[in-house]
Amino acid sequence: MRLCSCGFANADDASACAACGAPFATAIPGTALPTATASALVLEEVRGGATVTVTAPGGVLGRAGDFAPEAFSPRVSGVHAVVAMSDTGRWTIEHTGRNASSVERAGAWTTLRAGAPHPLFGGEMLKLADMTFRVSLAYPESESAAAAADCPGAPPVPEAAGTGTDPLADTAAAPIPRWAVRCPVCGTEHPVAGPADRIDRCSFCSDPFDQRRIARATARPADQP
Repeated sequence: MRLCSCGFANADDASACAACGAPFATAIPGTALPTATASALVLEEVRGGATVTVTAPGGVLGRAGDFAPEAFSPRVSGVHAVVAMSDTGRWTIEHTGRNASSVERAGAWTTLRAGAPHPLFGGEMLKLADMTFRVSLAYPESESAAAAADCPGAPPVPEAAGTGTDPLADTAAAPIPRWAVRCPVCGTEHPVAGPADRIDRCSFCSDPFDQRRIARATARPADQP
């Protein structure tokens, strides 16, 4: 496995990251695995923007959990999922709740099952009942540079605004809008490329009568409540 600094796990023989497109310097299997260990798993709720930070070695997510239990909706179980960091620094999540949990990676949703821990690399979408989170990894400041260095094909980290030598580039970059179509039936956020895109089905709504409503739903900024 070749793990890019963007968090995507690629095949051993990959010459470029399938998620962000960054080329690897070499194609030697196993050489792109980072030595830096993420100190925390950060979950950002796509509707309200609430952030749940899971610190090592992990714990319970839910309304009776170990991390920001007040941030979860009534449909999330008290003990909805268990997040853990292995001895090798890899994060996993295991479903333990009543309502469904699933993880989206590269456009494909995987339903989580009890007794089957699922890996988290950062960059996924995580759905717990009626809540959807963006998943990212947080590194200690001293290890951030090491994490990037272990993926030689990753693009360089840009300088912060106000620190460059080019006066024309010395301004804050405008944020890139993210678009999503919200299922009108269950509220699931489905990431799309732009405002003109639509979805023809929701992975959580199987009733054929619902598909007509879903197909009419329009895209809007993902951060819009």
